[in-house]
Amino acid sequence: MHKHLIVGISGQDGAYLASHLLRLGQTVIGTSRSSSLIASPNLLRLGIADAVQVFTCAPGDENGIARLIETHEIDRVYLLSGQSSVGLSFTEPVETYLGLVTPALTILDLIRRRFPEVRLLYAGSGEVFCPDDGMPFTERSRHSPKSPYAAAKSAAMALVDTYRDVYKVFAANAILFNHESPLRPTTFVIPKIVAAAARIAKGSPERLPLGNIDVSRDWGWAPDYVDAMCRIVEHTTASNFIVATGHTETIRHAINLIAGHFGIDLMARCDFPTALLRPCDAPTVSASPAKIAATLGWRAQTSFPEIIRLLCHTAADSVHRPPS
Repeated sequence: MHKHLIVGISGQDGAYLASHLLRLGQTVIGTSRSSSLIASPNLLRLGIADAVQVFTCAPGDENGIARLIETHEIDRVYLLSGQSSVGLSFTEPVETYLGLVTPALTILDLIRRRFPEVRLLYAGSGEVFCPDDGMPFTERSRHSPKSPYAAAKSAAMALVDTYRDVYKVFAANAILFNHESPLRPTTFVIPKIVAAAARIAKGSPERLPLGNIDVSRDWGWAPDYVDAMCRIVEHTTASNFIVATGHTETIRHAINLIAGHFGIDLMARCDFPTALLRPCDAPTVSASPAKIAATLGWRAQTSFPEIIRLLCHTAADSVHRPPS
């Protein structure tokens, strides 16, 4: 039995991780930046809001995090908080960088100085890698970030490596590739398309603006990925692990699957403004989960068509549900 602190419990991954740990009989507390998010919609939606204590605490608040670790005898910390949109990072680069790097350094150094028995898992990102180096990416692939978000994640992941190698802190990077769920905000492309399709199927006259739909990405299912996080932090030694499916799909394919689910000609409703094209957007990003499969026995359980089906089913229910 362990006691877990999830920094950023109100987000998609934080909520699913809390739910997963509770099913395993673990004690879970979490932090949120704002008291207005204490009653997190995601925790409420998963039916676990009454099962976890959530505290207002900025992820870079050293004293606040220290008090929580001491008071609740925490021995596992998951750092999941931070701005997670690549697109938004181009318009808010400073906030993105500081919001991702400062908490990582603060918590790593806090563990080094005061809580050496605590294990840390950092939510890294597959965005950090260099597409020109060839694929699929592995844990040894070179970093060459192409967005402020990726640059911040790369820096934070490097700090995790440094504190593990130099100070012997148990710190691991879960290098997460795209992962979806009904809790994923519609600022991300797949949920955006699904939500628009559900409204169009209901009669909305709206258009759907999109960027490059021929890029290919590795899309996973968030509930699968939090299981990987738990395995990583409970491994005998701290290490970095890619968390991905090993398969890629284009956004165009996603549009076709979503259109088929709702029975609409979705492509006819799509617009492609140049403003939505990202600088340096790699045409294909694929990853190898071979290390985590061989070392921890983890494999993604949910296929891409099943992910789309689950998202569409949830969106359709939401659109047809009468207002409360």
